[in-house]
Amino acid sequence: MFRRTIVALVSVLALVLTASVPAQAGTARSTSITARAASDTVAKSKSIVLKGKLTYKTDGRWRALSGRVLTVHFDPAGSAGSRKVATIKTTRTGAYTFKTTASKSGSWTVKFGGKKGSLRADTARDSVCVYTAGRWQCPVTADNPDLDCADIGKTVRITGKDYHRLDADNDGWGCDSYS
Repeated sequence: MFRRTIVALVSVLALVLTASVPAQAGTARSTSITARAASDTVAKSKSIVLKGKLTYKTDGRWRALSGRVLTVHFDPAGSAGSRKVATIKTTRTGAYTFKTTASKSGSWTVKFGGKKGSLRADTARDSVCVYTAGRWQCPVTADNPDLDCADIGKTVRITGKDYHRLDADNDGWGCDSYS
């Protein structure tokens, strides 16, 4: 009888200890980072401003992550890869701003390294097209030259970014003069 009582007490104690451990212990919380360039196109030597916010999810709600270190990377179009260009911190509202001078078209990536066991790592990316001289080359690749309406010769539907600046009145249709 004594032995059954001890086994029962140990079982109850184990159950109580298991129930008192939080369900998410040892699992990292989800994070979300955003990155948005103030403009998708900018002239060379003008400012590029990258803004965003870092949040994490707890109790079913997204909350700001303040004072966290983020790294900013730039991947120039047509290059072999990205390089780290800056380290910045989030404000008390989880927001950040990074400002630099435009020199080449490419992609800007903001990375949050996370915190082992409590916060997951995350990244966000946005591209910026830089006008240097002559024609816009966005995105810049050897097989994607800039186009003008004269090159196309008809009205075209514009979806996404208007890299070639064909939709002057922003109505979703480029080269309206051909309609």
